[in-house]
Amino acid sequence: MNKTQKLMGLAAALAFAMVMLPASAFADTTQYDLFVNGEQFTSEKLTIECGEGTATYDPATQTLALNNASITNAIDYGGIHSKLTGDLTITLQGSNSITFDDNTGIMAAGNIEITGPGNLAINVAGETRDGLSIAGDVSVRETSLVINAPGGVGIASDGTVSLDNAQVTSAALYAGIDAINLIIENGSVVDISATKDGCNAAFISPRDGATGGNIRISNSNVMAKSVFPGLFAGGNLTISGASAQSTSTADSALWAGGDLTIGGNALVTLDGKYPSGCDGNFTVYAAEIDAKNTNDKIIPALFDSPIIGGDYDLTYAVAVDGEGATIDLIEHDGAEQAKGFLHLYKNIHFVTGEKSATYSFPFTKVVKKGGDIAPKSQEFELEIFNVGVGQIEDYANVTVTATVTTNGAGEYEGFLTIQGPKSQIRDITCEGFCVREKNTGGANWTYSDAVYQIFCHEYEIATDGQSATQSSYDIFPVKLVETDNGTFYEKTQDTPVASMAFENVYTEKAAPAANDKPATDNKPGASTKPAANNKPAAGNIPQTGDSSALAIEFAVLLMAAGALTVAIATKKIRKGHDVR
Repeated sequence: MNKTQKLMGLAAALAFAMVMLPASAFADTTQYDLFVNGEQFTSEKLTIECGEGTATYDPATQTLALNNASITNAIDYGGIHSKLTGDLTITLQGSNSITFDDNTGIMAAGNIEITGPGNLAINVAGETRDGLSIAGDVSVRETSLVINAPGGVGIASDGTVSLDNAQVTSAALYAGIDAINLIIENGSVVDISATKDGCNAAFISPRDGATGGNIRISNSNVMAKSVFPGLFAGGNLTISGASAQSTSTADSALWAGGDLTIGGNALVTLDGKYPSGCDGNFTVYAAEIDAKNTNDKIIPALFDSPIIGGDYDLTYAVAVDGEGATIDLIEHDGAEQAKGFLHLYKNIHFVTGEKSATYSFPFTKVVKKGGDIAPKSQEFELEIFNVGVGQIEDYANVTVTATVTTNGAGEYEGFLTIQGPKSQIRDITCEGFCVREKNTGGANWTYSDAVYQIFCHEYEIATDGQSATQSSYDIFPVKLVETDNGTFYEKTQDTPVASMAFENVYTEKAAPAANDKPATDNKPGASTKPAANNKPAAGNIPQTGDSSALAIEFAVLLMAAGALTVAIATKKIRKGHDVR
């Protein structure tokens, strides 16, 4: 075989081998912009070993699942480094960790969400090394995250950090959380701190002229400690239904560049060297605030006295002045005056509660006699329904009383009174409500079917240069009307009435008198019975004067008796035949 033939044979063999290779051998391997533990995910490698655990990536949903992963390596920055343009979801199973002596824990170019029943601990050392360094938003939801970044920031985000029903601890040098906005809600437990002079546990501020800088804490437990204000919001700071403790070792415990609002029965504890407060409006609704100034100098705990919300009152206010004397401000100055003195003391502990509101509406109970007996003593009660918001049963803190006790026929005056927290009373009355009588089923009573609708109004009046809220109401009789849109109560007249009226009739009948009954001794006398000797004698059959007719009658009787005897006998025989 010559050289040319050999080359041709080799070419044919190579062509045959190429044909026999699977199609996948020619396919391109897709590389994903996601790196974990020093490796890149590709279409051929979607699971990366991380110590004794794993990291698995689903490109269809851009979800990274950590399962007992121990991440200690990195290609560039971050044990997890995402260059993905879309959102990245990190789910946690078991105990996971990211540990570096000189690197970042997680770095991402977009938004990330961390969730799942497991937990994640990030321990990163090194100058300016952050636990999370995220260009977008960060969401930590229904999971546990612990960050220790002694040389950098715990969570650094160029967007909003949202902690939703999460357990988060973030201890760092410059800030536990540094972001444009911060939301902590739904039972989260958060402990954040910063140790660098001039820094905050939570530093929340807008960037590059963008809007933001807001902190909102609701129904959660938050502890923040740093050299400067533990909680710092460049915009507004709102705490509602939460327990928040903010501490500064050298400055104000808490500060907001915008408005500071505390309510929802929040408990706020402040501890700092300078007064806490805001540049905007400081408003308190239902809350308990305990503010202390630990400075050696006589400096107040609060920068300015808060405005107590219109529906709320100061119920407790105890202060400690610069000389250590304790003062009950309400007892000393009265609640209204004390509201203006809350910012004058080194320590101030005060509580606010919602004001109580009361509405009373007159009604008349008309009792009539409808039977033979005068009406007995009876208690009647009214009820309200079709309230403005929800159902009346939803208002456990609201008391409705509307009873009157009658005694005999006549008219009786009473009041329907609704009392409770002002906001709840407003919800009940805001769109009108209906009133009717309860039918308690009292014996011999007929109950009123009257229904009324009441509309309440609030308005402001000026008294000695101050405004005060007054109220009024209108009462209308109504009836149930069928419409194309359903059944509704509608007014029966355009003019309101001064009072509601409900009529009841007592209908008991008297029992018959004793002398109206038939006498027991008025039975027919014995002499009225037919005398025995007046009965016809057996042999004395009356004579008709026609003896032949009588004989015929006897013959007919005998024939009838015979026929009856034959019929009975026949019936018995047939019955016996039927049995056989």
